[in-house]
Amino acid sequence: MSEDVFEVPEGNEYRYLVQEEGEEEIQYCRRHYVSPFLVVSRRCMFLIILGVGGLLTLAGYLAYVAQTLPQGLVEVTTECGCLRGRWKDEVYSFKGIPYAAPPTGKRRWQPPADLKEEGLCWSGVRDATRFRSMCAQVRPLIKTGKVMGQEDCLHLSVWTPSLMPPAPLPVMVWIHGGYLHMLSGQEKGYSPTEELAARTQAVYVSLNYRLNAFGFMALKMLRDGSPYNTSGNYGFMDQIAALKWVQRNIHVFGGDPGKVTIFGQSSGGTSVWALMVSPLAKGLFHRAIDMSGSYVFNASLESAEQDNLEFLRRTGCKDTGCLRGLAISEVLKAIPWQEYPSWAADELVDLPVKGHFVGPVAVVDGHVITAPPFKIWESGSGFSDVPFLVGTTEQETDFCPAYQNMSVWTWGDYRWHVTQKLSPFGANVTAQALGLYPSSAPCPTSHRCPERLYNTMVSDMRVTCPNNDLAKRAADALKSPVYRYLVTYTPSKQANISGVPFHPRFSFHLLDSFAFFGGLKDALGVLAPSDIAFQEMVIKYFLHFAREGKMPEEWTKYPLGMALLDRNFSVAQNPSADHCKFWEQNGFYPYAWIN
Repeated sequence: MSEDVFEVPEGNEYRYLVQEEGEEEIQYCRRHYVSPFLVVSRRCMFLIILGVGGLLTLAGYLAYVAQTLPQGLVEVTTECGCLRGRWKDEVYSFKGIPYAAPPTGKRRWQPPADLKEEGLCWSGVRDATRFRSMCAQVRPLIKTGKVMGQEDCLHLSVWTPSLMPPAPLPVMVWIHGGYLHMLSGQEKGYSPTEELAARTQAVYVSLNYRLNAFGFMALKMLRDGSPYNTSGNYGFMDQIAALKWVQRNIHVFGGDPGKVTIFGQSSGGTSVWALMVSPLAKGLFHRAIDMSGSYVFNASLESAEQDNLEFLRRTGCKDTGCLRGLAISEVLKAIPWQEYPSWAADELVDLPVKGHFVGPVAVVDGHVITAPPFKIWESGSGFSDVPFLVGTTEQETDFCPAYQNMSVWTWGDYRWHVTQKLSPFGANVTAQALGLYPSSAPCPTSHRCPERLYNTMVSDMRVTCPNNDLAKRAADALKSPVYRYLVTYTPSKQANISGVPFHPRFSFHLLDSFAFFGGLKDALGVLAPSDIAFQEMVIKYFLHFAREGKMPEEWTKYPLGMALLDRNFSVAQNPSADHCKFWEQNGFYPYAWIN
């Protein structure tokens, strides 16, 4: 028996009994609420005790449960068994819930397997009071990075303010970022909390999905035994499996399976976009929020499989048996992090090197993603037509600036770097860029100091302008409303983010997600009134979108208007029109963020 499955002592009405092999299995599971009649099933049985005069009242039943369960604990039943969670800060939380079979051994580089079909549902009551392992990864993304996590990681967590609300609550499913290489759905300041669920009265789900080579390795060799004659995008399949779990189970936690919002940041935003165009995800969600996601998503399966032969060479493997027998560390060290075509994406925070691109991780595999997303939208069918929100921040690259000494740059340094990077694209391109992003004095008191301006230039070219185009294409394809926002807020002080060696000072990548999840307090310390106002604004509009499937009247649909999120809310028609026209006309969009 797993250490995570509780056995209730003899004499307790709610113990479970497992008979000898071949006989019927009988279990009893306490729950926060059950209907006042007998409910019997193979997986979980709730017994309402008959007393003098008839059935016990619901209040009496709840009082009995409260006495038999340790204080602060609560139990519910899902399709796969009973879960014991926690009641804390006016919210119920259930953490580390498996939503698919562990993708280990023969299941490595296979679509996620159903728990029931694999015979992996549990008897008794499973502990859901703590997070489980993050998925296997290295931090930082280099050969010598620290190996973290496990392959047995396909778990999700749920936070809910009520298990039996008067009306089902909206559900928000969080998909974490990290270049599709690292992080998890349980990062402090970057994932749901009890406080957020309580104050917003919504149900939150956060999930782990396979990352890096474990989640996205495309190799022709891995097509052997594949039910779809494809490889790669296993992490997206995990996300789809988690959304199916939500559809089947979220009602148990007080959530509305007909009002599910998926939202993700960075590669989580890329995941949201992928799910929107995947035929496998249709009907599993009803609104979508893409925060700072990728624009480039067109690598063919064949080209990715060819590029990834470098990974295969490093492993020394000649067959899938060898690949599936490699240790976690051997897989991660075989990834070409810095070597071209690199997976580490180091260059994406600087102006591009002409003709040099980062290797693709997510691919157009023909199964999860049947064609490049823009082609799918242009086809007019095969995608989820749901309300869509696309957001970016004004200085995305400030989170991990290309040069560590940017804070002491002079305007001469700024012009030199721009010229060095853009001169291969032509002298006219360099002159136009310096004209559109002109140096100005004084500095550093001016907000147009060299560091800020260079980060804005790179962010416009890599993220903001391409995502304007993405949102415009979405508006052309979808009947549902499309909205766009740009975070222009500069925090009251430099941010100090755990595990990040830099201290961003402007409108950095992650700022909007930190504001939503309450991570600004950890990053900034004591919040200024302006920080609080920005945080409240992000929460207000995200929750309105999740509840209503649209924004309030003051937020104009795109492309008629773009919301600017500062300490105050405003709408502009196209604040970056000249900049974006320049980058697009000079062919820079293929250098936009990928993965």
